[in-house]
Amino acid sequence: MEIKRLIVSFVLALVMVNCVFSGPIHLTEADNGRTNSVNAGSEIKIVLEGNPTTGYSWDVASFSTNCLQQIGAMAYLQSEQPGGKHRVGVGGKFMFRFKAVGSGQGQIQLIYRRPWETTSSDKIYSVIFEIK
Repeated sequence: MEIKRLIVSFVLALVMVNCVFSGPIHLTEADNGRTNSVNAGSEIKIVLEGNPTTGYSWDVASFSTNCLQQIGAMAYLQSEQPGGKHRVGVGGKFMFRFKAVGSGQGQIQLIYRRPWETTSSDKIYSVIFEIK
């Protein structure tokens, strides 16, 4: 009986440590349209491919401000080419960070477009969060 109680206590301790020290939730284009369950306080990182040299870039279209908060501005990292060099015209990755600050359902919508025009070919990235 004592061993069983010890094992249960150990498993619960591991679960609690994982909740406290778990890293950000990483989402990519493959997660577009999905619903994700997250805990309040979790960081959400969305990384999407793009090429700003074409005039297109990812931008925040909207997000649920009642339960999500954007952390900083969008960051862009150009893809490295062989030899560790950056070349003109090469794409990269756009990164957005958010934090789940309240419970409920929230949504993030990002748009890939040229800032000076709106067309039917603009890409929309949308994810929904069930925040506990």
